[in-house]
Amino acid sequence: MSDFHDIFSKALLTGDATALDEFTLGPASTKFKVYRNNVVKGAADTLGDAYPAIKRLVGDRFFQGMAREFWSTHPPVERTLTLYGAGFAEFIEQFEPAQSLVYLAAVARLDRAWLEAHHAPDARPLSLADIREMPAEDLAATAPGLHASVRVFASDWPAFSIWQTNRNDADVKKISLENGAETALIHRPGMEVKSRRLTPAEALFLDRISAGHTFEAASNAVTDHFPGVEPAPVFIALLKEGVFNGHQEGRKK
Repeated sequence: MSDFHDIFSKALLTGDATALDEFTLGPASTKFKVYRNNVVKGAADTLGDAYPAIKRLVGDRFFQGMAREFWSTHPPVERTLTLYGAGFAEFIEQFEPAQSLVYLAAVARLDRAWLEAHHAPDARPLSLADIREMPAEDLAATAPGLHASVRVFASDWPAFSIWQTNRNDADVKKISLENGAETALIHRPGMEVKSRRLTPAEALFLDRISAGHTFEAASNAVTDHFPGVEPAPVFIALLKEGVFNGHQEGRKK
């Protein structure tokens, strides 16, 4: 039976069902072609649901062709298609017909970040109530890490603005590439995925916390790199948004 599965999988990828004839009463090609088309279309439709901003940017026909090409080299390997599409941004970077859309892969990474945040494990974020009773020295020495759903993505293009309008707006806004680099935060502290553009100071603070640094070290980094920016409001704003891990394993240095 394992031989059949191997032959069937190969036929599904290549489209050549000749080797399946020995397992059927007649030529398998016609019925298999219908089955294969349904499988590929199902995967392509799932990819479209996972990457709605990309689909809207390039149009349904272009997206279907791109999705089918992606499937031929990246067929699903899990039993569920829930997270199908890992590697799609990297595929887009090499997909010749999309080369003129220099920002497209970056937008794809944001679509992926939203999907991963949506399906991230439920976890309680650190809250204001958690820190109210903490001595200042304990808070400064806390290295919480980031909430399980947090995704931070930086791009040389205004990818977040492009992604946001193509994903959320009834009428797509025109975004100039001259707007330059953006860093985005995508996370799900509760039941809803949230997203916004980060300031450079906020991005640096999150980068330090993600690397395992303490709140004190992250605050010092902000002070060092952005003279005139007070780190306390940066910390409080991010804390209120629920981006820090709420399950502590003790103080770190």
